[in-house]
Amino acid sequence: MRALYTAATGMAAQQIRLDNIANNLANVSTVGYKKTRETFEDLIYQDLPTGEANANALRPSTAQVGSGTRLVAVSRNFTAGQMEYSGNTYDLAIGARGFFVVEDPDGNQRYTRDGQFAQNADGEIVNAMGYTLSPGIQIPDDADQVTIAQDGTVTVSYKDSTDVVTLGQIELVDFANPSGLRALGGNLYGATNESGESIPMSENILVQQGYFEHSNVDVAEELLSMITAQRVFELTSKVIEASDENLQLISKLKR
Repeated sequence: MRALYTAATGMAAQQIRLDNIANNLANVSTVGYKKTRETFEDLIYQDLPTGEANANALRPSTAQVGSGTRLVAVSRNFTAGQMEYSGNTYDLAIGARGFFVVEDPDGNQRYTRDGQFAQNADGEIVNAMGYTLSPGIQIPDDADQVTIAQDGTVTVSYKDSTDVVTLGQIELVDFANPSGLRALGGNLYGATNESGESIPMSENILVQQGYFEHSNVDVAEELLSMITAQRVFELTSKVIEASDENLQLISKLKR
């Protein structure tokens, strides 16, 4: 009977793995998406009788049988994806660590690597969902050219003037444990106890105007993982079939 339950946990684990792979592949074209990986752990072990003649004898190993596996965590890999030039004024990519900060309508701060911003009717820089960049930056209606430096400084110039006016600075934040961030959908993350509070970045800021960041999903790697998970799922199901056949044989012997 133990083999049935143990193999069932293995099948459930591989199903979770396949679900995760499917999500990574589905988001291969999602700007700023970061791939995830599942972590499993083995379950409790049972000590089996060894039939020792001498209870004080020291054996080279113990006699234990495990009871399967279970999911512990799904961690996110925040390595930078490849940057692609778009030429759009408000397309921004982060060339190192860090997150953009946006504010939702309820005033909550959210964090993202998706730098495909735009200008709304009020001249504010917003993301695709209309969340304003934090701290807010408003572009004047008569601005001729908007320039965003690598340190995040936003400046504008006008047709009838050679002066360059500084409007503000795009601030980036980081986390002690980015993998602890909670994915909220919409390419947004929220801070958790595991991630810690956001840490304003004052150094190593690298904002690239006119670029956007691809996801860091490696299609070949995901396909290889999918094949492995599928094969393990099939093999684990064979264990259940074999265990079931053994139980049927035992049942016949009792008759």
